[in-house]
Amino acid sequence: MYGGRGVGMLWTLALISQLSIGDYGLYGMGFALASIIGPPLDNPFSVRAARESRDRFLVERTTRYLMGLSLMGAGVALVNVNYVMWFGLFVAGGEIMFKCYQSQAFRDGHPEKVWRIDTVQRTTGVALACAYLFSVEKPSLHVASLLYCTPYAAMAVVVGVMVVGHRPGMPGPPRLIAVLVGETLGLAAYMQGDVLLLGWLTNNTTVGYYTLTVVVTLAIATIGQSYGMSFHESLREHDGDPSAGPPLRNTLLMGGIAGLLVAITGVVLLISPAPTELAVAMLLMAVFCAMRTVSLILQVVLYTQRRDMVRLTTNLGLVPVKLALVAALASAGAVGAAIATVVTDAVLLAIYATAVYRRKAKK
Repeated sequence: MYGGRGVGMLWTLALISQLSIGDYGLYGMGFALASIIGPPLDNPFSVRAARESRDRFLVERTTRYLMGLSLMGAGVALVNVNYVMWFGLFVAGGEIMFKCYQSQAFRDGHPEKVWRIDTVQRTTGVALACAYLFSVEKPSLHVASLLYCTPYAAMAVVVGVMVVGHRPGMPGPPRLIAVLVGETLGLAAYMQGDVLLLGWLTNNTTVGYYTLTVVVTLAIATIGQSYGMSFHESLREHDGDPSAGPPLRNTLLMGGIAGLLVAITGVVLLISPAPTELAVAMLLMAVFCAMRTVSLILQVVLYTQRRDMVRLTTNLGLVPVKLALVAALASAGAVGAAIATVVTDAVLLAIYATAVYRRKAKK
């Protein structure tokens, strides 16, 4: 997993060094748009892949593929129109393609296989884009991004072969689809809407600083999701009973270690020539990283408990709160956005923990 995340950090450094922090901010807004579009549409398929029958899984995977292909096509149509739009749509569709390919390993509870595929994809795209960035005298963000997206196009062909012979089908009834899409739409707006709002209220440089802190913290915190995923089979067999899932001690330990890693990064930045705004924001986001790691583990338990409405209402309800805080603290730049993130994520973690362990107490 950290192979892919490490390559992602090298890609970040390459973009900033060969282009500018402003270009990285623009890239960050494109990725934020992809995160707002792709994961919400993909979430019904992802959730049901872990808990439904194999026949339903194969049928729904075909629809998942067709949806990803449509988003990629829309991105291609906008390549020469708007960077944020084409990049956001193409990446959203491309990530769905890779989720299709990873879905069997995800369903079987093998995070190491899921992240191995992710690492290969990111390494390939970054290698192609970096070869361009470091070999051309005046590289452009547009061309570098096109090369970065090449693995998505290749995966569209591979997955297309996999789904041949399986008819498409909807991932559940309309109400369930609406709940699962709404849940992740709220989460995406909660996690990435602040990037777009900050870009509108400030400038690309400020967005670049804040996006860098988000990339670092989420790269580390995602270990929580992988750890929780390894309990898919036991949680499915026990109808989401927390006692069949990750032990609380391990969950808290993992969160503490993740937060410490980001805190160390912040201290290093603080004593280095890096901008103070970036360093302080990174230190604040260490708290967010610890909490997000724990909440991602709890989220896996909530999936298998079918507590879809809990996640929906939490994610949607916190969006206006976080965006209001970002707007109010916009004058503090990346530091203000980091404060808003820490405050709202503390509320989210409290709600998730109450939902998971209240059920355990009732049992």
